[in-house]
Amino acid sequence: MLMFLLLLAPGSGFGALVSQHPSRALRKSGASVKIECRVVDLQASTMFWYHQSPKLGLILMATSNQGSDVTYEQGFTKDKFPISHPNLTFSDLMVTSVRPADSSLYFCGASDTALGRDQRPRQEPVQGPLSPPPSLGTLREEVW
Repeated sequence: MLMFLLLLAPGSGFGALVSQHPSRALRKSGASVKIECRVVDLQASTMFWYHQSPKLGLILMATSNQGSDVTYEQGFTKDKFPISHPNLTFSDLMVTSVRPADSSLYFCGASDTALGRDQRPRQEPVQGPLSPPPSLGTLREEVW
């Protein structure tokens, strides 16, 4: 079975450019895919990785402070989604042993403010199925 993962194309916010590569990935079940995130014009001490499936809102997967261990949210593990953040302008996410349930949009975000060990980003619970934001309306998930 072939899988098609949609990944985020370049975007920006507050004057900093965040780009991801590749923008799309097609893999057979059981293979792995690496998603790279680069930041320009910002020293990103904290990187965020998000997952968005077609019927759910944006879900925070993990937070990485450069030079520290990655903090994974419930349902996401280091074994399935290993993340590296070796410097202030780069992070990558590996999706290992892909399966149809992994077909999704994956996003990275960056912040120049490090979170303390006891601080975590707060995410509100999803209130049922959501429509994609207007800027993502042309992207579709396809599993082949």
